[in-house]
Amino acid sequence: MELQFVKLNPSGNTTVLILNPLARDEYAEVAHKVMANTNLCAEQVGFLEPAEHAAAAARLQMMGGEFCGNASRSFAAWIALGGLESHTPRNFNEKEQEITIEASGHHGPLKAKVQNKGSDNACFAEIQMPLPIKILHGSNNLLGDYSIVVFEGIVHVILWNQKAANVYVDIVRDFLEKSRLNTDCFGIMFFDKATASMIPVVYVKAVGSLVWESSCGSGSVAVASALADKEAKCIEQMRIQQPGGDLFVSIDWQDGIAAAYLAGDVIITATGTTYID
Repeated sequence: MELQFVKLNPSGNTTVLILNPLARDEYAEVAHKVMANTNLCAEQVGFLEPAEHAAAAARLQMMGGEFCGNASRSFAAWIALGGLESHTPRNFNEKEQEITIEASGHHGPLKAKVQNKGSDNACFAEIQMPLPIKILHGSNNLLGDYSIVVFEGIVHVILWNQKAANVYVDIVRDFLEKSRLNTDCFGIMFFDKATASMIPVVYVKAVGSLVWESSCGSGSVAVASALADKEAKCIEQMRIQQPGGDLFVSIDWQDGIAAAYLAGDVIITATGTTYID
C-alpha cells in the first residue's frame, strides 16, 4: 500500500498524518505499521477526513478514535501552512491564522490560533481543548496521591508523588476498571509539582499501543485542570516541562473549569510517501 503522509513534531510527540482516504477499519493496522521503527517511527498516527461541521476545515481521526491535543494542534498548524491545498507546507502572510477543525474523541468543532514564525514548516499553535467531564482526587497505598481527569475521548490519571515506572500501567488499569471508568484509552501522568515537569505514558486499546510519550497535550491539560480544581482558581500559561519539550496550558476557572487552552511549537519534519505491506 502506498500512502501520502506528513510527519509533525509537536513538542516531541511525533505524529504522522495519513492523507489518503481509507476505511476506518483499516486505521489500526495501518497505524501499527506506520509507527514502527522500520517505517516512520512515530508515537501516534492520525488520518485526514472530511469535516461534518460546515465551520471546520477538515477532520482529524486518530488511530484508535481517541482525542489528542498535540495531534489536533499539529493538524491546525498543517492546515495553516497550506497543507490542504498542496500537501506541501508554506509560510502564510498573516501574523496569526484562526483554524477550525474537528477531532475524534470530541463532538463539535475546535478553534486553534496558529502564529506565524517566519518559517515554511514551523509555527506556534494554541488550541481550545475539550473540557473535563469529571475530576476526582484521592489517595491509596498503591498509587499514593492521585487525580483522575475524565475527558470524552481519554481518561488521565495523575500521580503526584510517584516516579515513572511500567508497573503502574497495570495498577492504574485495574484501578480504573474497579472504578468503572473507561480503559479503552488512558494515560498516566507522572507529575513533579516542584519542577513542573511530567513524564507521560498513554495506552490505546484499539491499536494495542503503550507509548512513553515525549509530551502529552491532553495529559498536560489534565494536570492543569486538576490543579485548578484543587485550588479553585485560574491558571495562566502554565509551563509543563516534558521529555520532548515544553507545553503551555491555560485554564479559565469560574466556579468550575470554563475553558482550557493548550499551546506550543509545531514543526513539520517530513512529507512524502510511505509503503506498507
